[in-house]
Amino acid sequence: MGKEKQRSALPRGVTIRKHKNGDTLQLTFTYRGVLCREPLSGIEVNTRNIKFAERRLGEIQNHISIGDFCYLDYFPNSRKAAIFGHERKKKTVKDYLEEYLKICENRNLSPSTMDGYRKCLRALIDLHKIYVTDLKPAALKRWVASRKTKLKTIRNRLSFLRSAIDEAVTDGLIGDNPVAHISASRYFSVESANTDEYEVDPFTPDEIRTIYLNCQFMQWKTTFQFAFNTGVRPSELCALKWSDVDLQKRTAFVQNAVVEGVLKGTKTKSGTRKIELNEEAMQAIVEQKQFTLMKSEFVFEDPRTGEPWSGSDAIRQKAWRYIMKAAQIRYRNPYQTRHTFATMHISSGANLFWLCKQMGHKGPDMLFRNYGSYLADYDGHLSRPGIKTSGE
Repeated sequence: MGKEKQRSALPRGVTIRKHKNGDTLQLTFTYRGVLCREPLSGIEVNTRNIKFAERRLGEIQNHISIGDFCYLDYFPNSRKAAIFGHERKKKTVKDYLEEYLKICENRNLSPSTMDGYRKCLRALIDLHKIYVTDLKPAALKRWVASRKTKLKTIRNRLSFLRSAIDEAVTDGLIGDNPVAHISASRYFSVESANTDEYEVDPFTPDEIRTIYLNCQFMQWKTTFQFAFNTGVRPSELCALKWSDVDLQKRTAFVQNAVVEGVLKGTKTKSGTRKIELNEEAMQAIVEQKQFTLMKSEFVFEDPRTGEPWSGSDAIRQKAWRYIMKAAQIRYRNPYQTRHTFATMHISSGANLFWLCKQMGHKGPDMLFRNYGSYLADYDGHLSRPGIKTSGE
């Protein structure tokens, strides 16, 4: 009897739809000449909620009358919304990452910065297919926990992702950016992190000799022999010109770097420096003369193409990985040639201020930060044959 009274008391446009699992309030209205029936899911049928349904229907009819009704604002999961052109575009995380990358390109950022952003996009591949409207903090927490890189690297990638997803907030697809609620340090797993590629992990003298023996081209050997004996960054190696080399004074002027095929200044102001060349570095330069001195302004080149190296990635992909595979030694990236130079000199008792100038560091603080354990373990007995410098 009570239910019958309730039914008869229903406001116009509000009905009760019966299901096997219970009853659901339903709103009926006309929009653009189409009769629409939409359920208010998850709302219990009672007097209070019937009044709520009546108010909600009144809001809808009011918006329809003034011409600013958006179907998805009231019924976000309704299939009927597409009839009126109110369907939300299905954009994925990858769509927004690529869109933000284009925004960054238009800002004329440096090649190295753009290269870093492209790496971020690739590193976030596990999230690419997720619709941005379905991106939840839980998925982001799982992504962070599964990473095997440094915490700083994870933070950089989340920062790029957060900026990209901000565009989805601007577009009105989501009301809040889920990336903003994630703390990388909270969910980062130290145990699963594999930071070998980023940590100081120098080569031994025996490994260096093995690397030289497995260079398919003489120019590969001269390139890496110079790197091991000067500590220059791979990007600086690519930019070294014959005009920068003084064979009489046995020095080289490091003032540029090549990043993504673009010649630019050194990484820091202190990075512009004059370095001393030991016997092995001089030997590498002398042997390299036959290949590029009369041909190019750049000292080192890719022997397969006859063109100067376009950057550190080109050296790694087109030469280094082949050498490491042939040498059958544990893989480390080409930047470890620089770390090897530093640790060898520290172990042989080199003057730290000389070493700072040679490597382009502003002061010894950077040496302590990167090579603290080697400085702590220094016993003055380790040395490397063939290295003789004025700093020792």
